Amino acid sequence: MATPTLTSLATNRAPDDTLLVWDETRWEAAVGSWTDLPGATIDLRIGQGAASYGAIFVATFSAEALASHPDKNAVVNATVFFGDDPAAPVSGNHRFVTARGNPEWSSHTMIRVAEFQPAFPARDVTARVRVRASTGATAGFQNWVLKIDRYNL
Repeated sequence: MATPTLTSLATNRAPDDTLLVWDETRWEAAVGSWTDLPGATIDLRIGQGAASYGAIFVATFSAEALASHPDKNAVVNATVFFGDDPAAPVSGNHRFVTARGNPEWSSHTMIRVAEFQPAFPARDVTARVRVRASTGATAGFQNWVLKIDRYNL
């Protein structure tokens, strides 16, 4: 399956649906591979039996985040996946927070977009915030919000 991408969006209408989930709980872990941020998931479907056969999803994720490492040199990546695919834009160097000096919590926000063309078969495109940290680093998240704006095609 190809990664869903969109190069631009111009719309003169409100989203067909806006979904929100949030949590204030502090979560810290050493995660060297993509790992779901607990609770940062919104169930989404397209295709037969869903709200639409295709859609454009605009995800906004905001959190207080922390990266810590004994050498004070590490990064924590975060992005939104729709189903098993990362949303756009995403590159090999998309840091959400970095470890520098004494680690402190700081607020960060990202916006990601995914487009799924109309198709008849039902598909699970559940939105999930996934995070990973440099080797030996700890990633921390608290007081986060995940917002999904859905534009049906």
